[in-house]
This record gives sequence, structure tokens and C-alpha cells, in this order.
Amino acid sequence: MIFHPFLWILAVSGRHARILLPLGVVLALLLPSSDGFFKPAAPFILAVLAGAALVRLDIGAVLKAALQPQRLTRNFAISLGLLLVAPVLFFTLAKSLGLSHHLLPLITWYAVAPPVGTTIWMCVFLGFTAPIAMEIVLLTNLLAPFTGPFIGEYLLGAAVPVSSLMLCLRLVTILGGGLVLALLAKKIFGEARIEASGHQLDGVSTVAMLLFLLPVFDGIGGIALTMPWLAIACLGLACGLNFGSQILVFIGGHMIRRAGAPARSDTLPEGTRSVAVVAGNRNLGLYFAALPADPVFALFVAAYQLPLYLTPMVAGWFGDRSRQR
Repeated sequence: MIFHPFLWILAVSGRHARILLPLGVVLALLLPSSDGFFKPAAPFILAVLAGAALVRLDIGAVLKAALQPQRLTRNFAISLGLLLVAPVLFFTLAKSLGLSHHLLPLITWYAVAPPVGTTIWMCVFLGFTAPIAMEIVLLTNLLAPFTGPFIGEYLLGAAVPVSSLMLCLRLVTILGGGLVLALLAKKIFGEARIEASGHQLDGVSTVAMLLFLLPVFDGIGGIALTMPWLAIACLGLACGLNFGSQILVFIGGHMIRRAGAPARSDTLPEGTRSVAVVAGNRNLGLYFAALPADPVFALFVAAYQLPLYLTPMVAGWFGDRSRQR
């Protein structure tokens, strides 16, 4: 058997993702500024991340199963809740609490963003119910380019620095690129080889997420030192939005179960952990890549990587605890 060092590195990276991802965030803070050298690579890295998530799906089977009336109703309800209800709710709550106008766009772009494709990998990696995550991620990523830009413009008005149509086009290009990569990989390698390469695909996602830190954290250390209180506020906001969303879904799922909902494997209560991971971890990178450069938004996106990259560790711990009960 021929030894492939690169495949071995990918497999090791996939197995140790829980440790490598948070460590990568810490190390990225120490990197010197490259004056935006890595920013043009962001859309391509995001396309690879989307492709790495989609390649593991039997897209036809997922769509066929998702089109069953009961599941379609459930998935649309969850997806529209994430993409339409949550942005309005979060924006209204933020305004009522009197949060700074600097923070409102950050909350809005978080709320209108679809779940990041790597949440599928996270759910598989953590042993959570994966089908519901696959269906919701696929549906929200198909809808988000046509909902996010317009909801963002509706809520923020003139504060949006680019037209909704241009933003829509950029999002479609990134997500469409990921879909094309996934279909090409399926054609070249075949389903059997892809299924047998789970750890290597975990490694592709891990390495891509680590590479994405290069454009995201470029110059962030200097910005954080210049505006330390804003950096702390962004970190607190990012953790609150991510983990807060996960906790709310987790509590909601348990309330549904206690109310007597049927405990079948494809119902929301059984998939609570998966839905929580999906709901909390949004693809802010899409808007980082699609919107014009803004230091405050860049700081927030960088801060957001911490709860995102900690999710496999934190959600895994909670998942292990919930299984023991």
C-alpha cells in the first residue's frame, strides 16, 4: 500500500479537529498584518468549505427525503425561522436594548447569514442526528442569497454599503462554486471512495477552516489593540449570538419533547442538538467575502471564529452529557 503523507496529514487533522480549530484561532491572532493580501482568497476558501460539506451528501436523496410533506413543512418552518424571523427578532431586540448603532449591522449580518456548511461535518463528527442538519443547511443555503441581502437592506436601510442585487450575485457565486466542486468530486472519485474517506474529508474541512483564518484575522491584532473595548464587545456579542442561539434551540427542543411530541428519529426533539448547532453557527464569512472592507465588521467576524471553532468541543461536551442522562 502506497503511503500518502498528504492524505495522512488530512486524516490526522480531521481526527484532532476539536483541538486544532481553537488552537488555530489563538495562533492567528499572533500573525502580522499582510495589508489585505489574503482577502481575495476568502471566496475560494468558502467555496471549498461548502464543497467539502456538500460532497458528503447524496444531494438527490436528501432532496427527495426533504420533499416529503411533513419534513418539507418542518424544514421550511425552521429555515424561514432562521432566515426571516430571527433577523427581525434580533434586530428589534437589539434596538429596544439601546445597543450601539455600530453593533446593529453586525447582529443583522449574523442573523441573515445561512448556517455554515461545516455544521453538517460537525454533526457527523459529533455523532448527532445528521439528516436534519443536511436538509436545513442545504435549504437555507439555497434560500439565503435571495433573502439575506434584501432583509439586510430592509433592516439597515442606507447603512448597507453595496446593492442587494450585487450582494445576492456574490453569494450565489460562492455557494454555487461549492456545489460545482462537490459535483465534480463526486464525478471524479465516486460515492464509494468519498464514503470511505471520512477522516480525510474531515481534514479538508479542518484545513480550509484554518486557512480561512488568514484573511479573517489579517490585521485584527492591531485593530484590537487600537480599540480594545470594541474588540471585547465584538467577542461578547459573537459568543452571545452563537451559544445563545444554540441554547435557545436546545431549550425549545426539550420543551417540545416534554409537551409530548412523538420521539421519532426524524422529529425536531430527536434532532435538537443538530438544529442547535446549525442555528448558532452562521456563515458570516459569506458577508465578509461579499461586503466591502470594514474594520468593525472584520473585527466581529474574527471574534466570531472563536465560538464557531469552539462548537465541536463545547457541543460535543454537552452532547456527551445529554446522552448520559
